[in-house]
Parts: sequence; C-alpha cells; structure tokens
Amino acid sequence: MSLRLVVLLAAVSLTTCDDDPGAAGPTSPRAVRTMVVDQGGADAYRTLPGVLTAAETMRLAFPVAGRLIDVPLRAGDRVVEGEQIARLDPAEITREITAAEAKLSAALARLDATDAEFQRQRALFERGLVARAGFERISAELSAALADRRVAETELAAARDRLDRITLTAPRDGVVTDLLANRFEELAAGQAVYEVAVTAALQVEVLAPEALLAVIAPGTPVSVRLPAFPDQNFDAEVTEIAADAEAGIAYRVKARLAAPPEGAKTGFSAAVSIRLPRAAGALDVPLSALVYADTQSEPTAGESGTVYVFDEAAGTVSARRVRIDGVVGTDLLVTEGLSPGERVVTAGVALLTDGEPVRLWSLPE
Repeated sequence: MSLRLVVLLAAVSLTTCDDDPGAAGPTSPRAVRTMVVDQGGADAYRTLPGVLTAAETMRLAFPVAGRLIDVPLRAGDRVVEGEQIARLDPAEITREITAAEAKLSAALARLDATDAEFQRQRALFERGLVARAGFERISAELSAALADRRVAETELAAARDRLDRITLTAPRDGVVTDLLANRFEELAAGQAVYEVAVTAALQVEVLAPEALLAVIAPGTPVSVRLPAFPDQNFDAEVTEIAADAEAGIAYRVKARLAAPPEGAKTGFSAAVSIRLPRAAGALDVPLSALVYADTQSEPTAGESGTVYVFDEAAGTVSARRVRIDGVVGTDLLVTEGLSPGERVVTAGVALLTDGEPVRLWSLPE
C-alpha cells in the first residue's frame, strides 16, 4: 500500500468518526485515534517474488573444425555428464590420416635408404676412400630424412587426435537453452554448438526496491521458498546487484542457491526473504502516523519525519520530529524522537496543527 493511500484512508476514517452520531458538535475538539508506541519484537523480513535462472551456462564447442553431421538436441532437452551430444563428419579427417600415414611411410623408406648410404659412406670415409665433402653431404641428407620422419609422425598424431575430438560430450548435467549450429554446417574450431544451463547451479532473480539496497550486498544470506517444493526453505546468497535500476526504482538482484533441490528447473517461481535487522531500541509506529507532507515516497533508513504526540494531561497534540530506521510492513521503525509508552496519533494527522486541542475517538454507545 502506498504512503499516499495510507494517509487518505486515515483522513477518511477521521471524517467518518467525526460524522458519527455520538460525536460532539462543531465547537468540540477534533476526535483522533491514537496508540501507545512500544518496542517491536524480532527482526522482520521482506519477501520479494522472483524466478529461478541458471547461475552458470556453458557454450559447448568442438576444439577442431569440421562438418556437423549429428546434432540431436533442441532447446529444453536435458543432458547428463558424459553424454554424446554432437558429432562431426569423420570423412575429411580420415582422409588426412590416410595421407599422413602415406607420408610417414615414404619418410621411413627414405630414411632407411639414406641411413644405409650413410653407413656405407662412413666406412669408406674412415678408410680414406671418400672425400670429406661427400661424407658431409650424406650426413646432411640423413639429418633431413630424420627431420622428415619427425614431421610425418607429428602430422599423423595430430590427425588421429583430431579424429578423437569429433565427438562432443556434455561436461556437466544441464539443460539446453539454445541451439547455435545446424546440421551439415561447416564449423570453425571453437564455434559453439549448444548453450547449456548447468542444473546444479541455480539462482533466484528478483527486483528489489532501492530502500532494500541498504541491507543487502554480495554475500548477504537470504532464504528462498519454491512453490514447487512446499514447506521447504533453501539457503541462498546474494551474488550480484545490478548497477542500474529497472522498472522505475527497482534493481535486479541475484542470489545463488547453496543446494538446489532435485528436479528444480529454470523458470520456476520463487520467493526470496530478506532479513531486515532492527536497530537497538527501535519503536514500531504505524505508517499512518507520519505526516505525509514530509515525504513523497516510502521512508527509508536515516530519514526524518514528523508525528503528532498526544498529551493526555493537556488534551493537545504536539508535532515531534523522529528519526526513521526503515519500514516493516505498515510500521515505521523509529529510533529517535519517541519513548516507549508515549501515545501518537494514527489517523487524521494531515488535518492537525501543533498544539491543537483534541479528544480521543471512541466507539459510539
């Protein structure tokens, strides 16, 4: 309920009381409703509606390039860790392996022939039957043949490794949120095929009014309830607060669940309860006791306002400045300006003046 509506209702209530057949005539003091203020109880909580979203998402891609021939999943499908979820065409890589094997065979044959010639030339060189230049030439050819073999072995190993990487598997349990590639599409290495939300990492997103930003920050513990899991509370922790407001003066807040229940899914509705700590000695005062002219929006912690305190001995009201620590439901938390046991006016404050004589409203007999 907005502050303006509370005050209007209070004014209507007062008018109704004065119009009551048991009310005094026009020269009688104004009738007001009052209450004795006292300290409240335990900490209060503010509950905000929200929705479950994925706290972690993965973009799954092949580490090698190729033609996509198998992509069986669609958005909404669930995957389990280790499940095969896509495959590239092995034909091109198989051809690369065949070519690499042929290249290695040729390199080995050349190496064998070169090594045999090297052994022959070395024996002749040691006997002084071959010039040094000829022996050095065959030595260089042997080094080149060895290098060619290493290159061919490396290329074959790389091709076989690529063949082992043409199958894409799910690294964690999750739900596919988007299909990013189509069957028969030529993919570059690292080009994403799926976006997957990790089911073990869920968070609640809510829109929090700016007044709550004073009591929450990353790391603040909150409690979450899910209608899909009645009578259960789940621990969560605030992880992110948006820098910019949405929908007027509300900020998007994300809180990650410590242990999401089995079966919880993104899109589930949720309710987040945020503890509102009470300042020591804070008094509960009805929101309707606040003079509306002092503020045009819901009071926030640290603001000041005016209430009317009833003096029973004098039969008058006096305006009193109070310090507000926040709002809980329909009550102000007042930390300065009032003492326990004092009586404040709770209806009709918009019509009062400082020092005005009043009388307590009572039910007609």
